[in-house]
Amino acid sequence: MAPENLPWDLEEKILSGLPPLYLVRFRTVSQHWNALLNDTRFINNHLARVRPQIIFLTESKVYSIEIDLCGGGADPTIEVREIPSDFPYQATDLTHTTITTCDGFLFRDFWKQGVAIWNPWLRQVGWIEYVDKDFHFCGVGYDRTRADKSYKILGYFNCLRTVSNTYQVGYKKVAVYECASHALKFLDVPFKQWPNMAPLSLNGNLYWVTSNPEDTHRHEYVIRSFDFSSEMFKTFCLLPCRKNHSRDELLLAVYKRDGFSLLKQCYVTGEIEIWVTKNKIDEEEVEWINLMTFPTSNLPKLINKLCGVSYFIYDKTLIMCCGDEETGAACIYIVREDMCKKIQIDLGIVRFSHSVYLPNFISVPSEFRPLRV
Repeated sequence: MAPENLPWDLEEKILSGLPPLYLVRFRTVSQHWNALLNDTRFINNHLARVRPQIIFLTESKVYSIEIDLCGGGADPTIEVREIPSDFPYQATDLTHTTITTCDGFLFRDFWKQGVAIWNPWLRQVGWIEYVDKDFHFCGVGYDRTRADKSYKILGYFNCLRTVSNTYQVGYKKVAVYECASHALKFLDVPFKQWPNMAPLSLNGNLYWVTSNPEDTHRHEYVIRSFDFSSEMFKTFCLLPCRKNHSRDELLLAVYKRDGFSLLKQCYVTGEIEIWVTKNKIDEEEVEWINLMTFPTSNLPKLINKLCGVSYFIYDKTLIMCCGDEETGAACIYIVREDMCKKIQIDLGIVRFSHSVYLPNFISVPSEFRPLRV
């Protein structure tokens, strides 16, 4: 008896729930499945169902951490996987080397060398090498008015202005690097409210938290943005809470792929508040919801973490990564109403961590010079 095939819509639904690693292997099953994995609608459906993962960088390797909440049980598990990243370039200064994400791709900046873009599931790597090595990377986005998503990099140069024969003043000059044309464009804008850490890339724009320039007491904070289409900075929205202490921590993250979450930790009590946006991030007014509060004292103080702090919210659970105070090893904290669990990852000292929705099945754009991994 010949085997019966499942209805195609049911087959597609099953495939969209599988991890990317399996789907890449299934490309060779049939031409139909291979075409499906290149379909934009399928990719969007798949990304809507996957959980974010934590990416962390040690002295020599890059890892991803996938957290399984086990259906809401009390014993979550994690899976740590090394991400192929054998670049023919070495980071000369890890304190200036970051990993970020844009449009489903991972980007790694190699200070004074260039930027690598890669999709570990397809084992594809591309490379942009700066002509001027003094260009300082800030973040990646794209022009939303163009169908081909022309990728651009925001950065700056440290410059000197001669005031007299014996005196010079340092200043920073903002620039945008266009990856397709390799052209560098300087922007005539003041270097103020610049991101103090790698900004988030969402829907082609960059976003970060900074103090409100119109608030003289400096307790009110806003989200600033850079639009790669208009190449302009602007204030996007007010945050839903203020700092009650100068050392309170405010951390912004992507929520459900198209919104924002905000983590506020009180420096005095250690209490953590989680806020999320009600709707997708667009040009309309932003509305925030106070999702949950964690009064637990089992969490570390997040201020001045050398490798930074990354987190995401999934199913009313806080999943956070930061370096251990004593060992420097990456620690995962999983917190919800009835649980606070700490899991240490002993794979070396964490230098940088980032919460991302891992790359999809789109090939690395052609404007990036291909490299082998």
